Amino acid sequence: MVTTDVAPVVHVPGELDLIDMPAIPAPVAAKPATTTKLTGLTNHNTTALAGITGWTVTKTTAVYNGTPTAAHKAVQAHMDTVRAIEGGRAHGYTSLIAVRNKLKELSTGGSHPAVSVTIKRAKKTTTLNGSKTRTGSPKARLTRKRQDEYTTAELVSALEAAWTAIRTNHKEIPAVVVIVGSGTASKQAKYGHFAAARWQHGEHALAEVLISGEGLKRPVEEVFTTLLHEAAHALANVREIKDTSRQGRWHNQKFAALASELGLDTTKDPRIGWSPCTLRKETATTYTSVLTELKKALIAYRHPEVTGGQAKKNNNNAIACACQCPRRIRVAKAVLAEGDITCGVCESTFESDE
Repeated sequence: MVTTDVAPVVHVPGELDLIDMPAIPAPVAAKPATTTKLTGLTNHNTTALAGITGWTVTKTTAVYNGTPTAAHKAVQAHMDTVRAIEGGRAHGYTSLIAVRNKLKELSTGGSHPAVSVTIKRAKKTTTLNGSKTRTGSPKARLTRKRQDEYTTAELVSALEAAWTAIRTNHKEIPAVVVIVGSGTASKQAKYGHFAAARWQHGEHALAEVLISGEGLKRPVEEVFTTLLHEAAHALANVREIKDTSRQGRWHNQKFAALASELGLDTTKDPRIGWSPCTLRKETATTYTSVLTELKKALIAYRHPEVTGGQAKKNNNNAIACACQCPRRIRVAKAVLAEGDITCGVCESTFESDE
């Protein structure tokens, strides 16, 4: 929560030189002071903010003696200093990202989907010299249900924070670029995917984790399960373990072992192998605060792609098949029915995609 308090500034006049001088009216009050208050923070957030000048923190609350704009500048300046000296992986750096993003939106005059804003406007009173000042205030609240606009800033920030939490508990998992996109644009609908070395950052290649907008309609536990599922693929990539085949559709027992290591239970599906995952209770307990913050951000979801009617039938009798390399071939139904066709590279059988 961000609270902007406007209170009068009391000015004490200097001592008079002559006792018989007429009384001097109190000067016009200076511009009221403003404070910015954030609530509902994690211990990591408050610990990181405690080292920044101007911030007063408790267990879950932080107050800055200034406007949201000034608060944002203070946090950003501290982050720039830490990054220049210790780098982006410095202790406490990632804990400041969500706070910085909230303050950034508020400082530009917008409202944040996960923040309640209380603006206190002072009411006018008359001083001894007839001038006007302001004290007290009514409240004006902007809540999630009253937002006129929606941005993905809080959603992506929450997903990135969740990925950071997974990396904190499993050091081998790499940094990735988290994106939100369509899960139904291709023939096979999906809740997410992991793609190695899809992005380039300077001299470094970064993997990509996609979370489908259609899947955001699910409970927060299932969305987080998708993140852990993709983290298992990321772990397999780091360890150079082949955990899938058939263009990534079939998940083998090596994937199941990695998913179990991250706190998931897997079941075998006859079409996609050990891909279906569920979140263990103890894993949900470990990530309680992460799930709470992520749930606040799941306030919108994407509708599936409209196909535009029935697809045209392919009169070609050839069937698309793939091996575990994977290589692809097209074979007539009659030829495929005569027996298995084996790949000379991986020695696996070509299987139909249909």
